[in-house]
Parts: sequence; structure tokens; C-alpha cells
Amino acid sequence: MKTMKKWVARHPYTITSALFIALIAFGFFYLNWLKDDYMFMLLLYFIVTLGIRLDDIVRQIGPGQDASSGMEENVVSVLQEIRAALRETNYRLKTIQNRLDQNPDD
Repeated sequence: MKTMKKWVARHPYTITSALFIALIAFGFFYLNWLKDDYMFMLLLYFIVTLGIRLDDIVRQIGPGQDASSGMEENVVSVLQEIRAALRETNYRLKTIQNRLDQNPDD
């Protein structure tokens, strides 16, 4: 049972795709779906897939992670890099603005 849970956790898109393919096949063979029905199923598939992806992202950065201290350090270092990039961008924009103010004729 644990190996099944691990496999499902590692391959959520495979399970989702197989489920939607089965639903589409059932609709094709037994329900005589039209083009609009298939488009609706495709829309539902994309919504579910997006939800799975967002769940993966939340699990990666969420507070319930075991190695949270390493994660916090990583987040802090990324924020420091962003702050440094913003300072550099701000400095360059001020330099450009000063040059434009000095040469209004150009």
C-alpha cells in the first residue's frame, strides 16, 4: 500500500490523464458526446492538472516540510538576491534619468 501511495505521489499526472482518457472513451462509446463535450472535458483536465501543479508547488514551499530550516535559509538568500537586483536596477534607472535631465535637447 505504501509503494502505491509513493507511486501515485510521484506520478499524479499519469493517474489524472488515465482517468480523463477513460471518461472520454466512455463518453465516446456510450454517451455519444459532441465536440462541445470533449472541449469541456479538456477544460476540466487543464483545471485539474493546474490544481495538481499548484499543490506540488505549495508542498515544496509550504511550512509542513521536514527540512524547513534549510528552506527558510534558501528563501532568505533568494530574497536578498532580489533586493540586490532591485537596488542595481534602481541605480541604473536613476543614472538614465539624470542623463536625460542633463540633455533635454536629445
